[in-house]
Amino acid sequence: MMISTPDGQSSSPRQSDHALACIKNEIVSCRLAPGAHFSEAELSNRYGLARAATRAALTRLTDVGLVQPVPRHGFIVTPITVASLRELFELRLMIEPQAAALAVGRLDPAHLRAINAAPQNAKSKTEQLAFVDSNRAFHTEIARSSGNRRLFALLETLADEMQRLVHLGLFGPGGSVHEQREADAQHEALIAAFEAGDAQAVQQASRLHIEHSRALAMDRIVKGLAPLVLA
Repeated sequence: MMISTPDGQSSSPRQSDHALACIKNEIVSCRLAPGAHFSEAELSNRYGLARAATRAALTRLTDVGLVQPVPRHGFIVTPITVASLRELFELRLMIEPQAAALAVGRLDPAHLRAINAAPQNAKSKTEQLAFVDSNRAFHTEIARSSGNRRLFALLETLADEMQRLVHLGLFGPGGSVHEQREADAQHEALIAAFEAGDAQAVQQASRLHIEHSRALAMDRIVKGLAPLVLA
């Protein structure tokens, strides 16, 4: 199957998936910095991507909020601001612990443990990006198991936005093995609560984990350790 574009070019799903993964990884790792402007042609040339595949990837990245179109001026990587951080984590704290509680009895803890990955084991850039993907899968599996499709769709969108913040908090400037181990311990506590079938403990573990993630992201800004973040 080919994906048609307005200028008559087309790209295969494989080409557009490759372009999506390439550009998304650059955004998540902040090599494409928050607030950076670029054109479709510039990205295609920089990463050796077909124009049609780049266009399809940018459409998908716009849908999940990682890039924003600028009329007649290409695109901008969605800025990270203090206000956007506050709103994102407020929303997560409102709905994610409850979604996790709904997943008790529906989720297979063994499957969740198989998905889980320890951040301190991620040394190279490739391994760090793989961890970020595994972390997203961990959280979306919990949301999916809530049994509420609308809740899952909302949390899946938030998970896309969170990937860049997770990478920044754990692997960006100022990141430490201690913080990585703390994040891993929080995942383990969440899995243990699911294994015990304790909805209240699941909610509490989820809340503590979200608060820890918020503290890491805000710390990078307050201490000036994340120069790419726009305050």
